[in-house]
Amino acid sequence: MPKRIALGILRGANAKPTGVRDPTGETTPRTYLFDDAFSPTWDESILNRTNSSGRAPLWWWMAREIQRLHAEYDAIVTWGERLSLAMLMQQQLANVSKPHIAMMYQFEKPNVRLPLNLLKKNLHAVVTWSTVQRRALIERIRFPSERVYLVRHYVDQVFYSPRPMDEDMFCAVGAEMRDYATLKDAVRGTGLRCHIAADHVRIPSRLRLLNDRRVPICDIAGQAEKNITAGRMSLVELRDLYARSRFVVVPLLPSDTDNGVTCILEAMAMGKPVICSRTRGQVDVIQEGVTGLYVPVGDASALRAAILSLWNEPAHAQQMGRNARAFVEKHHTMEKFTSTVRSAAEAALDGRPAPDTWWD
Repeated sequence: MPKRIALGILRGANAKPTGVRDPTGETTPRTYLFDDAFSPTWDESILNRTNSSGRAPLWWWMAREIQRLHAEYDAIVTWGERLSLAMLMQQQLANVSKPHIAMMYQFEKPNVRLPLNLLKKNLHAVVTWSTVQRRALIERIRFPSERVYLVRHYVDQVFYSPRPMDEDMFCAVGAEMRDYATLKDAVRGTGLRCHIAADHVRIPSRLRLLNDRRVPICDIAGQAEKNITAGRMSLVELRDLYARSRFVVVPLLPSDTDNGVTCILEAMAMGKPVICSRTRGQVDVIQEGVTGLYVPVGDASALRAAILSLWNEPAHAQQMGRNARAFVEKHHTMEKFTSTVRSAAEAALDGRPAPDTWWD
């Protein structure tokens, strides 16, 4: 008999449904695909019924609403650290043992690791997409490996798809843990056009227990050269920026999580190679020399050499971009992600142990 599952997903600033559905991928990404692909037994309508009025954040109200309605479901799946931890706390306070599967990717941050250590007995299984963080969950938090299911991250490969356009620049995208100071040093004097699709950088606070610190781009490495511009973009504008770029640079500060994975996959889906800082956490997506290049963290000279090598060899960059698109189509489509997550959740609820990897 199919199990009825309460599905809790928060989509950041766009958490409330927009109602916009474009299966062609021309005007908007297919975020609604999650609602459909998880099958009718996965109920995401809780988000629509959640009242977030008052001082408590939406993720707390959603956890409370799921807990209030828990008797209607056979299991609970939550997506995101805050929502998942709030759900565990609600279960602890109510002394409810409803099977709870959490989709998470950060386990070493103290504000995740410490409460999870206390509440892990209420957690049935975990679905994650970071090999580094999976090991941290198993080794540091002592969560049973047979209940940690590893999947590949996703990208909307329909919205982000190759589009012919003159490649007269390159770009850098994203705000979380970005090292734009090193990027500016690397580009200085080259005359190459670069747009940074962000207006700030997010860096964890010192104790990593509060909200991230936001540093405006204009405060990083002083005044940029005229060939380097910065500013946020709409998703359609960002897609055009990818199309105009010969390659995409993701300069990262030291991190043990997979910062940058979203824009890396977006760039690869657009058929663009990626130059990325080789951090401890960002190791699962780029194939060195095949779909992109790694450079040491904070090394402006190495980053400059990588940028010039791809700029001066456009045919090589284009081949790497084709490789990147093929890799996305094989491993990182939204359809494959939703299917694998559903299979992992069903395996967990059926008591089938997690393999070391579900990657092919």
